Amino acid sequence: MNRLVEGDVGSGKTVVAAMASLMVADAGLQVAFIAPTELLAQQHAETMAKLLDHSELKGKLALLTGSVKPKAKQELKTTS
Repeated sequence: MNRLVEGDVGSGKTVVAAMASLMVADAGLQVAFIAPTELLAQQHAETMAKLLDHSELKGKLALLTGSVKPKAKQELKTTS
């Protein structure tokens, strides 16, 4: 299922996405967040890491961006 969460800055979109991610991960599936810039992707990754710090997903979050070197990308794909 694909979903788009829309709202003003600070309205809780990231928290909603984190909760949905937990439910999807509990079902044994993979979750991907897509951001238009690497900076925003990094910010989301940091926020998600904090939100998921006390869950079973701690340490399973990976940030894959265009600037990640090919060897590191391959490692992320095989370990995630």
